[in-house]
Amino acid sequence: MGLIAAAGFAGAGLGWANGFIRRSFWEDVESPIGIGLSIFGLVGWLVLLGLSALTMRSGGQAPSRAARVAASVLVVLSAVVVLVACVVSIGWPEPASEYPLPPWNRA
Repeated sequence: MGLIAAAGFAGAGLGWANGFIRRSFWEDVESPIGIGLSIFGLVGWLVLLGLSALTMRSGGQAPSRAARVAASVLVVLSAVVVLVACVVSIGWPEPASEYPLPPWNRA
């Protein structure tokens, strides 16, 4: 869910170039919807990640040390993978235009 949300940022045209920018891949009105859905997806991923960590660490009996370590490693690994995916999707350089415009006053 976190990876899909990270990909949604790129699909919505959200980027970073000395501040947040919006690239226009689709209709301008669709970009905020995609960004909102991606943020909702990240929040959902965080909730599911917390619930899964809680489930792995608790149970009918006291969790063993191996279960606690495995739960911690999986949570950290998931967080790192989603964070890297978000940074890559937002920080990816803008593709070159197929139809570059001439500089102003030079046409």
